[in-house]
Amino acid sequence: MSTYYQILGVSKFAEASEIKRAFRQKAKDLHPDVNNNFGAQVQFQRINEAYQVLKDPMKRRMYDARLVSGFPVQPVYYRPSGKVKYRARGDKYAHYATRSKAEIRLEAMEKYIDLGLLVFMSCTGIFSIFYGLYRLFINPVEYINPFSGLINGSIIFGTIIVFLLYRKKHTKD
Repeated sequence: MSTYYQILGVSKFAEASEIKRAFRQKAKDLHPDVNNNFGAQVQFQRINEAYQVLKDPMKRRMYDARLVSGFPVQPVYYRPSGKVKYRARGDKYAHYATRSKAEIRLEAMEKYIDLGLLVFMSCTGIFSIFYGLYRLFINPVEYINPFSGLINGSIIFGTIIVFLLYRKKHTKD
């Protein structure tokens, strides 16, 4: 089985412009509107698949890694992160709406992560302050400094307040 580089007739170290030029040249001869042979249609699909992989730097790196490992015939699928508009049954490619619609899911996930971190830091700050107060007034131990818990809790709460004020200020703009 020939590699994508052999299908397009370029070297492994070819630049994007060379790959594009080779694809266009082969596509002119093998396009179904120009050439009605069944073999030409299959070859056009193969050069199109080769071009789709080699023009994208991420897919090309994945393909080159598979060439080195000995699995060049395994198809390379790359799906950018984001919201999937639709996916046909058995289709490994994801079809997306516009980029702004694709990022909606990521923005929601970022909000949940921020909220989770905020809750975690708040609990940590509250625990630190209560532990410091407990060791200071209720059960003082000779070798444990109660002020470290109070100071750490105050720093954590200060960080949370600064974060919330900064975020509130910059989300309104």
